[in-house]
Amino acid sequence: MNEHEAAESSVQRTVRLDLAYRGTGFRGFAANEGVRTVAGEVSAALERLFGEAPVLTVAGRTDAGVHATAQVVSFRIGGEGLRRITGSRNDDNQPEGQSDNVGERGRLERLASSLNRLLNPEIAVTAASLAEDSFDARHSATARAYEYRVRNAAHPDPRCADLEWHVAAPLDIGQMNAAAGHFVGEHDFTSFCRRPKDRPDASLVRTVSRARWSAEGAQLLFEIEANAFCHQMVRAIVGQCVAVGRGDRAARDVLGVLAARSRDAAAAIAPPHGLTLVAVRYADR
Repeated sequence: MNEHEAAESSVQRTVRLDLAYRGTGFRGFAANEGVRTVAGEVSAALERLFGEAPVLTVAGRTDAGVHATAQVVSFRIGGEGLRRITGSRNDDNQPEGQSDNVGERGRLERLASSLNRLLNPEIAVTAASLAEDSFDARHSATARAYEYRVRNAAHPDPRCADLEWHVAAPLDIGQMNAAAGHFVGEHDFTSFCRRPKDRPDASLVRTVSRARWSAEGAQLLFEIEANAFCHQMVRAIVGQCVAVGRGDRAARDVLGVLAARSRDAAAAIAPPHGLTLVAVRYADR
């Protein structure tokens, strides 16, 4: 290996992948030996293409059964894997000083297509791009948005059984919105989060910018956006709102539950399958 090749092999770039997936068949996003996860499948596909499995960073670590339409993953790659994207050793006809933007873009599109052939139908790569070296899918994110779907009817819809929570009891959406309004702003969400076992002293203060319910017939949709979410936070909030909608709790109880800073004070959490990560915000987008 000459000096040029050695220098080239040491160069690394950050790749961003935008993903959508149906979480039904996965035990969450994070890699977990012995069980099927989204990260495990994506890593295995990248290893087949690049000959190595890069370390993935994810914007939101979704739980088992949770879906995504706009998940973001980033990883660093160099060597032959990077050359397959940039074509840095093969484009001898490229004028000196010019970047092969069209070729690079085409290779990224082929990367997405190749991954989709390996991952479909449960996972889709909706975009692949080279990001700034400082980009990190998790730490660069400024906000995340989720949706939760509830079917409020006497019977479930089998076609959507893994995409929505069926609640047969009549729900008062006006009271549910009154409850949701209390979550907006900066709060300590200890009562609505599962505390990380590896970081028992981690802050659970989060800032919610939007939380609202809407209805179209039997379909109820909850939309929430925050700077970040702690583990099971959205599901716990949905569970509290549904308890209010049933008449089991009062909307004003949310303030007392937040102040209690105890998971025991809140209602039971909603099941995972109604939840979808729908957006990740970044400062430059």
